[in-house]
Amino acid sequence: MSSNSTKEILNKNFKVKTFEAYNVLSLNFLNDLSNEIKKDKNAMRHPDLIYLMFWCNKQVKKIKSKKKNFLVVGRGLAFHICPSNVPTNFVYSFIFGLLSGNSNVVKIPSKDFKEKKIILSIINRLFKKKIYKVLKESNHFIEYSSDDNITKYLSSICDARIIWGGDKTINEIRKNWIPERTIEVTFSDRYSFSIINIDKLKKQNEKYLELLIKNFFYDGYVMGQKACNSPHFIFWLGKKDLKFQNKFWGKLNKIVENKFKFDEVQAVEKYTNLLSNVIKNKNFSEVKYLKNNNLFVVSSQKKLNSIENIRGVNGTFFQKNISKLSELKDYVSKKCQTITYYGISKNEFKNFVLEYNLLGVDRIVPIGKSLEIDLVWDGYDVIKSLSREVTYK
Repeated sequence: MSSNSTKEILNKNFKVKTFEAYNVLSLNFLNDLSNEIKKDKNAMRHPDLIYLMFWCNKQVKKIKSKKKNFLVVGRGLAFHICPSNVPTNFVYSFIFGLLSGNSNVVKIPSKDFKEKKIILSIINRLFKKKIYKVLKESNHFIEYSSDDNITKYLSSICDARIIWGGDKTINEIRKNWIPERTIEVTFSDRYSFSIINIDKLKKQNEKYLELLIKNFFYDGYVMGQKACNSPHFIFWLGKKDLKFQNKFWGKLNKIVENKFKFDEVQAVEKYTNLLSNVIKNKNFSEVKYLKNNNLFVVSSQKKLNSIENIRGVNGTFFQKNISKLSELKDYVSKKCQTITYYGISKNEFKNFVLEYNLLGVDRIVPIGKSLEIDLVWDGYDVIKSLSREVTYK
């Protein structure tokens, strides 16, 4: 299933085969993948793999309820170039290709992630089953660091190219020619933030507040804030109340103490990231280091020119108070992906996006749902993009 050379990728056992989108075989594979994760004790130690387990179940149920009156099939060979800093991104990209009916070559991260090893081991076990023989023959996971020849070759024969990464990475890969009818989908460098209506939240009871903070923890800590949909910035909407905001952060810190363990590398990365952000942005007025440095909170009283390059890591959050929703328009650029929220209505957001002609923001979801990757992502209907519709009369 894995390989380090194009020769091995294209050996006699590899077949480019197209399937109907949402075909029964791929749905059964997702269901079995979920069950195997659940049975694997090592997998259940990792929150992102537990989430993957539930996500697979959810997609199977959602897809089975869909009805269609036309034929949708894969485009052929999908070449996935996945990021090196997120352990499980590659498996979601693979599932996108699988559900859209394609054969897939997936470039996996070269870093030694435990989650990567576990999920590849599970997929290998499934591929050994007779029922999935055709999937084994038409899907490969490859690992290489900087071999431009492999990227060049696979780009030249693919029918769809999916690139996840920063702007520089995407522009470098785009130098590699793809056939004229090949579809390219890029998931570029994005940023996300949260907005909380502090006036409404203060009226909620302690139990509700703690649940919201727990949901915020999962948004921020499961991926170490390295996913594009993890929040880095919080805007507090309403009358300024520093005492309540500090209460929020204090409760979050208690959750972090119980649920998140830092290693030395993460700690150094966190300090380095903090110093970089504070040095680059002179408008930050205060930095709070909560107990055991589990949580850094950086405050700004002044207006910032932009927040698209302000990124936290491993529990570093930036905050600012605003008095009305319209003030957010100055902080939404084309790179803005997800807004998680509490206490703002859907209609308010709809009017906000339309009135200010925003070119950014692809997702607006409640706090706790930022990491819920969907089949519509970054504004793309991914399955539709990676498949083709055959009309017949």
